[in-house]
Amino acid sequence: MKLKNIFSLLASTLFVFSACSPDDYEMGGAQYTADQLKAPDAYTVDINGNRVTLTSKLVGCTPLWITPNGRSQEQQLTLNLPFAGDYEVTLGAETRAGAVYGEPYKFTLAQNDFTMLDSPLWFYLADKNYTKGSSFPDEQTLIEGISKKWYPNDKDYGLGCTGPVMYIAPYNPTNQEGAFTPEEQANMVYKPITFGRANWAPNWDPGFQSWLIPEDDPYMDSYMEFSMDAANGCVATMYRGESGSKGSSTGSNMVGKFNLGLLDKEHPTISFSDCFAMHNIGFDEVCSNYTQEVIIAEMTPYYLCLVTKRTNSEGPWYIVWNFVSEEVRNTNGACIPAEEVQLLNTSSPVLPEFSNLDPDLFKVENNGVTYVGSSITYTVNEDTPYDFAFWNGAEGVNKWQSKTNGKYNNSWAPMPGDDAWDNELVITKNSDGTYGYTYGESEGTMTIGDNTLTFSDEVTFLTAKNDFRTVAVKGKTFTILEMNPTEGMKIGVPETKDDKGNVNSYIVVNLNVKPIGGGQTGPLVVPLTGTFYGENIAWIENSCFRLGFHHYGESGTGIFKDAASVKLKKGQTIKVTFTLNGNVEWEKAPKCALIDNNIKTTWEPNCFDLSDAVTVNLTGETTVTLTNTTDATQKFTPTCLDLSIQLDGYLKNFNAEEVPDLIQSMKCVIE
Repeated sequence: MKLKNIFSLLASTLFVFSACSPDDYEMGGAQYTADQLKAPDAYTVDINGNRVTLTSKLVGCTPLWITPNGRSQEQQLTLNLPFAGDYEVTLGAETRAGAVYGEPYKFTLAQNDFTMLDSPLWFYLADKNYTKGSSFPDEQTLIEGISKKWYPNDKDYGLGCTGPVMYIAPYNPTNQEGAFTPEEQANMVYKPITFGRANWAPNWDPGFQSWLIPEDDPYMDSYMEFSMDAANGCVATMYRGESGSKGSSTGSNMVGKFNLGLLDKEHPTISFSDCFAMHNIGFDEVCSNYTQEVIIAEMTPYYLCLVTKRTNSEGPWYIVWNFVSEEVRNTNGACIPAEEVQLLNTSSPVLPEFSNLDPDLFKVENNGVTYVGSSITYTVNEDTPYDFAFWNGAEGVNKWQSKTNGKYNNSWAPMPGDDAWDNELVITKNSDGTYGYTYGESEGTMTIGDNTLTFSDEVTFLTAKNDFRTVAVKGKTFTILEMNPTEGMKIGVPETKDDKGNVNSYIVVNLNVKPIGGGQTGPLVVPLTGTFYGENIAWIENSCFRLGFHHYGESGTGIFKDAASVKLKKGQTIKVTFTLNGNVEWEKAPKCALIDNNIKTTWEPNCFDLSDAVTVNLTGETTVTLTNTTDATQKFTPTCLDLSIQLDGYLKNFNAEEVPDLIQSMKCVIE
């Protein structure tokens, strides 16, 4: 996104990102228009020096204030504005017709009132000489001006971050087990982040990643300089490195204004005009708001942590931007007092121990009987082929956790190609006690350690790539993170290390034990909802009856209970058997076909001329099939799969405006 477009986009979306949901508002019967939400009719603005009091006159709904100090829903609030300058406030109302805002009320303060700088956050941010316990700068110092520079965090200084960006789960800002409900997680509910590093914890600290922000990224030259003086007020002077590499970057220079929102002491914010909260160019389109009420999660004389909300197609998440003061960089962290180091009380990674790898590696279950064999076959899990296992050392957690949660096809976790499931890992135990393996066309010897498997040659279990990154699970020595005899194991290679040199994350492959006899015999029954009607489930199209098994994306609708789990491998056939409602009258028997835009891509009426179209049995069961004739496994969540039955000329008294109650029963299997 071009810089000049960021501000127009943010201006148009500013009011969308209210910190409250409609359930938080008192919505009475009153209705307001924008013209009615102006001062002095809807509210009053009383200015007493640099203290500005706003009083709402609204009746029957909650006021929605937008002020230089942040947002508020109070009937009356007082703003402390220490610097001279031009300001504006806006009043909105949440009515049953939705949120409505009036025109901003603009006013000017001619004088400074430095007594209002009563929070140390002003000076942590903008005074390079201010430290904890210091006296606030005197009036003459403030008149002449103070300033301070902040740079993206470039190493682990013991402040609870190892790089410039981290992530916080929106539904679990404390990163604690049991701190959220399944509904909150499923709906990605944003819980507030309480100020102070002891009150929140990242669910992922990636450090430096080549696909995210590498150590030599031009962004690492960026800085934010905050200054305050009597003549200019609160000024943000910024440089963002956008091309080249660290130390020789080129980019954008910006000069704007900033203001701290300190109405809520536990949830302070910072807002910008004519500039934005610093972030790398690759994240311009990841978040919609980098200017208004950006969350301040932590601020000390040495560490500044700003948080924005992800709004792109990858879905809601908190993105954490870490900055350190210029002094921290210049002294390599020596200026940070000992009590400031290790703000996050975390434990070092602990690997699981396995006392019975042999025989557990060779346990097989057959017809309910478990025994130890001399050979066993593992396959890559098709639903969750790989993952990033990271050590969550937060107090009370202390365990290895998943980062993908089974979701792929985003920038940082691409889905592997179909060849990931072509090979099988066969491990054998020889009569002399040694171990051998085969994987695809490679073979060799293997040794078993306390919690490792070491192959004589490098093994590549899978590769997944997109335009952003390539993930490869490959190596000679694999650490076992999980082992469930007769079920499978999670093995991986190191990805990152903590400041003590301990591996704190692994790229892992999830392997399943292949059942005796090759697994399931007979067809795989695909669960259906049993509901054959409803919006986007049954409809009339091209004068035919359409029944949708699934339509377009994770939020799509259809009669598949879990569309994401329905996979049709190369050569497999999906078979649908159904019976008609006996109360429906027909002129003659129609044809039906399974149609999709992955395999056949042929729609009505031509689909009824294809070889897999069948004539419907009006008095019994009808079976119709679709075979995957492509060279890849097909899934139906990103596309669609429908059953189509001819109606016009076949159904008695056909009405193209009414969907007939056609299907009585149905089952679906994959063979």
